[in-house]
Amino acid sequence: MLGVFVVLTLIFASLALAQQGEVNTSTETTTVTSTATTTTTSTTTLGPPSTGTTTTTSSPPTTSTSTQTKTQTTTTFTTPTTVTVFGLASTVGEGTHVVSLTFTNTGTGANYTAPMSNGGFSVDLPNGAVYHVSVQWAGNYSWQAGVEDRGDLTVNMSAGSMMAQSYNVQFETPPTAVAVHGTILWTLPLAYPYKIVYTASDGESFDATVQNATFSTRLPNLMDYHVTVFWQYADGSTDYLVGTNQIVSEGVGVAGLDLVVMGA
Repeated sequence: MLGVFVVLTLIFASLALAQQGEVNTSTETTTVTSTATTTTTSTTTLGPPSTGTTTTTSSPPTTSTSTQTKTQTTTTFTTPTTVTVFGLASTVGEGTHVVSLTFTNTGTGANYTAPMSNGGFSVDLPNGAVYHVSVQWAGNYSWQAGVEDRGDLTVNMSAGSMMAQSYNVQFETPPTAVAVHGTILWTLPLAYPYKIVYTASDGESFDATVQNATFSTRLPNLMDYHVTVFWQYADGSTDYLVGTNQIVSEGVGVAGLDLVVMGA
């Protein structure tokens, strides 16, 4: 019995010694992150000697900077100071054509001329004004020319609009040449007319054959003519006599002209 007690005593004594010599170490780390970051380390030692250590480390606040850039584009429209007026210009009249256009500012009287090129024209005009338009035309002969009045044109382009304006022109003119049919009422004894010659004031001549006292030809329009009639006698000899002067000045849409030739 004594032996069992001794054994039990030894067992409990050994357990007590074992408990006195055991070291239990526990480490806890907590990290909290906010604007500032704090790290806490806690160390606890069980058994003699009993010590506890706590270490706290603070990190400086972290500053985050966000930059946002906005770009806004603003378009400003301005009123044009000048406007390009362009277009086509033509005549309805045989042998005539447009030479140029003149734009006269009705407020200031300033003139702006647009010459023709390949059937068209272009001119820069100050904006915000009214212009009186006149068109210069010419024919195939040096004396054939005229001016067509086209009235007023308003040039007033607003802000943001195109800086150009179209303007087309077409008008009738007298034809360059006129078909002439004539009758010679002038008679001479023993002679008959066989040719008539129209001589223009610039020296150009145009002749036509006379048959049975009538003739047909084409004469340049808008001209004064000196008329000469040539005669042939029964013996074959010829002569000429000067007739009255005649004016060929026909307007728009003329198809032909009948003339009567009298002696001077």
